[in-house]
Amino acid sequence: MLQNVLAQAARQCAVRRGAGSVTGLCRRLVTVQEGGIGDSASAPTFESAGLPTNLCAQLRTTFSNVALPTPTQSALIAALLRPNDVVLRAHTGSGKSFALLLAMLAKPRMLFRHAEQAPTAGISALILVPTNELAEQYRTWARTLVSPEITDSLDPVLQVVTRGGDPASQCATLRSTPPHILVGTPTRISELLRDPATAPLLGIETLATLALDEADAIMQLPGRFPSEKQRWKHLAHRAPGIDILNTVLGMRPTYSGGERQPSAGMERSAPRRGPEKRPPEKVRRIQYRGAARNEYVPAMLRRPGDSPLQLVCMSATANSVLRHFLGARTGWLRTNTRDTVQSARWIDFTGLSQGKRGATVLPYEIEHACLVVDAQEEAREHAEATLLPLRNMTFLPARTDTNGEMPAIVPSYSPDPHTPYMPLLEALAFAFAADGVRQGLALVPPRWSLRKTAAALEALGVPARIIEPGAPTDVPGSVLYLLQSTSARGLDIPALTHVYLLGLDAVQDAVHYTHMAGRVSRISDGSGVRPFGKVVTLLHGKDAEDARVASAEQKMSLLYRRVGIVPNAFDLSLLCALADEQAGHSVHASEA
Repeated sequence: MLQNVLAQAARQCAVRRGAGSVTGLCRRLVTVQEGGIGDSASAPTFESAGLPTNLCAQLRTTFSNVALPTPTQSALIAALLRPNDVVLRAHTGSGKSFALLLAMLAKPRMLFRHAEQAPTAGISALILVPTNELAEQYRTWARTLVSPEITDSLDPVLQVVTRGGDPASQCATLRSTPPHILVGTPTRISELLRDPATAPLLGIETLATLALDEADAIMQLPGRFPSEKQRWKHLAHRAPGIDILNTVLGMRPTYSGGERQPSAGMERSAPRRGPEKRPPEKVRRIQYRGAARNEYVPAMLRRPGDSPLQLVCMSATANSVLRHFLGARTGWLRTNTRDTVQSARWIDFTGLSQGKRGATVLPYEIEHACLVVDAQEEAREHAEATLLPLRNMTFLPARTDTNGEMPAIVPSYSPDPHTPYMPLLEALAFAFAADGVRQGLALVPPRWSLRKTAAALEALGVPARIIEPGAPTDVPGSVLYLLQSTSARGLDIPALTHVYLLGLDAVQDAVHYTHMAGRVSRISDGSGVRPFGKVVTLLHGKDAEDARVASAEQKMSLLYRRVGIVPNAFDLSLLCALADEQAGHSVHASEA
């Protein structure tokens, strides 16, 4: 029965597309850039942002779809090419990572001259990324920009060090051919730093730029009002990214480093209600100035003749917690202070810190929906032709009036977290077929087997494909890519229109959801135009006979409110029509 549902959904979607109706979500385009209404005639170019002419020419040759920089790229490149530290917040899909690579390629190569010997090269930029997939994406971009006609080997330009490869081979290549840009994950770079035999290979003493792409994922800071348990976990199990900063910035001064500023980076806003009330300014100053124990090395002060290290932190969710940590707790990167006006830049393209009306965490071109799969074990046992127990999520209000009542909450049923749950995969197959998706991405819980999930989807007729690091993602035809949700941050797949999150384990929290949803509606050219995209979350629901609300729906409602989203209803009319048709056949059969 399910195969018939999926086939009919695909046929109806094909008919709608043939009639020229707008079904997608990615067929319409808007002409609003991130900085406002765009005018391509007056848009900045890569040359005006500061990139050299030869690099711009190579960019247009190899990336023909990239005509002009986005406003985010233009501002970021210009800031990176100046002697200052940078913290950037911009929406997902605005080209932050690509702009970082271009700016690092535009910087001069680090050369060391020896008497009567040819100059030797050194590492100029170290880029930290949270996942192997994002590291391989940098390598793919660099390989496209630096074609084999320019150089046979990419090693002198860019190298990637991650776990999973051959450590001895990586170190041997670093020793024989130091790259201009080194991209690595925090765990692998931390291993190299801790080993006295490999630490000199990173060239920390002469490094020009240290960049953290997806800085909040690398540093893993607790929230703005953490519990005691979260504070303890942060101190007892410190992220490798912070250990790297602690080591590197204990050896090198930054442009804006200096005395800790008690309120640096804290955006002014009204305190929250209840126990999360923000301490007064006077109390915060006493806490930070009078703290006898600080587990972070203080920022080094610049002395005459010092060559400072440029520190770059960027993320779509670079919030006040990150900036406060860098400014108040460590003094490593101080923005919006009187003595760092010329040496540090805080760039925000979301409009959140400026209090702009209508500012959102996610681009408004992304549509959101949430489907709930209720448990129907008994119905499945007694009726083979039972359709999917699928419904739209009940969006719970934040609070009710004095006469209103909140619906009772019951725990969502919890299947084995290590095994792909077939009802969720069946719902995914239906949603994929109903929207007629060309390029989709399904993000599964980290404990699910990707191969088992792919096999189950292929048995349902879904063209599933597991994403392998470095493998091409421009497969012709309809395809549903598969990846664990913990590996998708920063991933860029051209022409991707739909993202599916399977269960709360894949959603995690509001920050993680923001980045997972940001895999769609990504600017792919210089027009500044975002295509429409859709994010569908699939949740475990409640028992079929229970009329109350599942706890997963309550958690998802809270998450939507935190990111300022009201989900749209997914069109289940086809499923309802087929259910009515099945009921009619059953009545006729019983009468006969």
